[in-house]
Amino acid sequence: MTSTEIALLLNNDAEKITRIGEIIGKKIPEKDNFTNLNTFEKNFIYIDILEQNVTEGGFIQFFFNTSGQFTHEIFQAYLAIKAEKTIDILTKAIFLFPEIPVPKNLNIRRKILMQKEANIDLWDTLDTEFEKYEDDIIQLTLNYVAENIIHFD
Repeated sequence: MTSTEIALLLNNDAEKITRIGEIIGKKIPEKDNFTNLNTFEKNFIYIDILEQNVTEGGFIQFFFNTSGQFTHEIFQAYLAIKAEKTIDILTKAIFLFPEIPVPKNLNIRRKILMQKEANIDLWDTLDTEFEKYEDDIIQLTLNYVAENIIHFD
């Protein structure tokens, strides 16, 4: 039995997510370096990146930090777990940028965000929509891991 299979046996779903994150995290040599991860593990990490950033400081924080470089990978991760409501919200956030794809370059994103301060109400609206948690991200993520267990560990 793999470490991820054992993690899925824990009683608490939040603990399952934490444990799987720890298992995958051991494969990450430095911040934002996911070269040692396969696509399924990356999707797990990308979901965690968005959840953590938006929960802590909203979409502006997400895009303002280095995490914003993974915008489109994160979008694909939410597609993979079938988080339809969150995909809608993320799509709205992406389209607040004047160009698509969202720039990977941190300085370009920050410059755009500084120009977009007038749209603070739009960002706040997206944060509020996100906070409703209409998708059960924990359950969708755990389902994704279970369905693709051979790609974990």
